[in-house]
Parts: sequence; C-alpha cells; structure tokens
Amino acid sequence: MGAPGSGKGTQAQRLEKQFGIPQISTGDILRKHLAEGTPLGLRAKEIMAAGGYVDDETMLAIIRERLSQADAAQGFILDGFPRTVAQAEGLTELLAEDGTPLDAVVLFEVNNEQLVKRVSGRRTCEFCKKVFNVNFAPASGECVPGRTEHSLVQRPDDQEDTFKERLRKYEEDTRKPVSRYYAYTGLMRTVDAEGAIDEVTRRLLDTLKAGGGTTPAPVGKAAKKRAPQRRAKPAARKAARRPVRKAANKAAKKSAKKAAPQRRATRKVTRKAKGRARPARARRKSKR
Repeated sequence: MGAPGSGKGTQAQRLEKQFGIPQISTGDILRKHLAEGTPLGLRAKEIMAAGGYVDDETMLAIIRERLSQADAAQGFILDGFPRTVAQAEGLTELLAEDGTPLDAVVLFEVNNEQLVKRVSGRRTCEFCKKVFNVNFAPASGECVPGRTEHSLVQRPDDQEDTFKERLRKYEEDTRKPVSRYYAYTGLMRTVDAEGAIDEVTRRLLDTLKAGGGTTPAPVGKAAKKRAPQRRAKPAARKAARRPVRKAANKAAKKSAKKAAPQRRATRKVTRKAKGRARPARARRKSKR
C-alpha cells in the first residue's frame, strides 16, 4: 500500500526477483486490457483518464483470475491492491477460500511534496513494463530478451492535475479506511519510503522479517456474528449497575418508612390547628 509515486511498484519488482513470486499490479493488468481494446479496457479508459478507480467487483474479479494462474501458486505480491475496504474484505474472503491468507500488509509513507517530484519524473517501459524515474532511478538493465534499450513513456494518469485528484482519492478511499482495516487484523507494517531505493529496500526486508503473519479479521458472516457482542455491551453495563440501583432503592424505602410517621403527625397537627381556627371565626360572626 502507498500513495501513487510512493515506490511500491519499484519495491514490488525487487521482492519479485528476491523471492521468485510474481508482482501483481492491477494497474498494469488494466492497462494491458486498455492496450488490447478489451471491453474491460474500454470501460476503464475513461475512469483512469480522470484519475478514478474501477469498481470493486471488477477489480476483485481481475485478482481472482490472476491468482488462479500457475505462477502465483507459491506466493504473490499485490501491488496497489486493495484500494477500498470493500476490496480488502473481498480479498480476505477470496484468500480464505484458497487457504492462502496474507503474511503482511506494508504501507509506504512519503510526504506529498516528495510524491509530486516522483510522479512528474516517472516513466514506464512499453515493452518490459518496468517503472523508472528520470529524476531518481533512470532506465537501466536489460529490457525484454533481444532488446537492450527501454522505450519509456509517461502514463496519462501521471499528469499533474490528474495526479492531484488521484492523491485526494487515495487519502479518502484508501489510506485512512483500508489502513484502519488492516491495523485491526494485525497485518499492518509501516515503512519510511523516502530516501535511496536500496535503503528503502533494506527497511522493507527488515520489516517483513520482523513481523509474522496474523489471522485476518473476520468479514462477511463472521463479522455479523460479532455484531451481537457489540450490541450486548450496553446491556452488560446496565446489568452491572443493577445491584447498585437495587441497594439505592432499598435505602430510599427505609428512609421513607422512617419519615412516614413524622409526616402523618405533621398532618394531624395541621388539621387540629385548622379545626381550632374555624370555631373562632364562627364566634366572631355570632357576636355581629
């Protein structure tokens, strides 16, 4: 996880080489559909050009299909997915069905000013699909077999205005809600993603070694089972206060019984006083 330009794609590529498991980028998959002119690509074209994200159901279908391929059997690295809580919940259910829960969720932290610099210089190779940056990580190494030079292009959604909209959506739809979701599961790890690429890689590997996998939070039906427990808390608090209320009621009744004779005596005295006053008024009337 990380904002656009946080370096998660670059680091995912490094993990791919080190562990021999595929980097799965939903953005790359969508762009492939876009280039091939598939129905999904045409539907995603307008949304991506405006800096938006494809709907959750479509993204989950893409992930399900990709994880079913043979190269993902021994593990995988999800690059930039999930982007919403709905996708996170859907992913948890999908992986639970396959018996392959996540080992960790890594959040790359970079300040927004640095992100703008990174995105403005980011380029993608048309052939090998590797990501470089003209300011920080120029193109190097072999491209595809038989081709030594990379052909770099800037993605339309890396334009400054589009990027700002993507950054706003990331903060609102992804960073806050999804990081809270995974913080609850105990899977969340945070990495300072500023600085040299090698240094960030070292921090990432140290973070992954330090933390083990945790059972994901229950979702769907399991989440509904938790709901009665949450609703039971106010009732439990009421039950805890009942003995105190009963004791207070008993004390009030006792004091009321003690005060009752005094109140009855007071009423009798008042009545007697009123009774004496009436004859006095009657005598005055007779004299007249």
